[in-house]
Amino acid sequence: MANDSMNYFGKMTELLVAKRSLLTEILKLTREQTSVIEEGSLDKLQKLIEEKQKRIDKIDKLDEKFTVYMEKLKAAAGVKDLGELEAARFPGAEGLKQATAEVMTLLGEISSVEKVNNAKSKELLEKLGSQIKRLNQAKKLSNAYNKPDAAGPSSFFVDKKK
Repeated sequence: MANDSMNYFGKMTELLVAKRSLLTEILKLTREQTSVIEEGSLDKLQKLIEEKQKRIDKIDKLDEKFTVYMEKLKAAAGVKDLGELEAARFPGAEGLKQATAEVMTLLGEISSVEKVNNAKSKELLEKLGSQIKRLNQAKKLSNAYNKPDAAGPSSFFVDKKK
């Protein structure tokens, strides 16, 4: 059992290290988004979002594996929550705790940058929305004044019969 537990701790820590690496990349991409939003470059923003999504998909797979090992560890240790594990009894618990703390710190940083980006994105959307509205109004005005005569060319006939 102790050997299994150590193996689970090792695997879980490896998964968290991989997740931390991906989260670091996501943080970098999120910071890049800030400047791209300020530029108003929607194409660049879309590419950054796609890149972030690729990493998020990888993280989801890591999280699935982590959950499997976590359940096995809890069953092997006879606990309901990982917080119940004693570091003295399980030497790998400290490394797992440290890796978890690093991941949580990165998630907090990403969240704070995302909040700023969301606010800036809303401003950009409002700005673009008002520009589109003005363009549509100008188009309507232009069409109203430059409308071709629906009846075709006008012709005047004078009835001279009396």
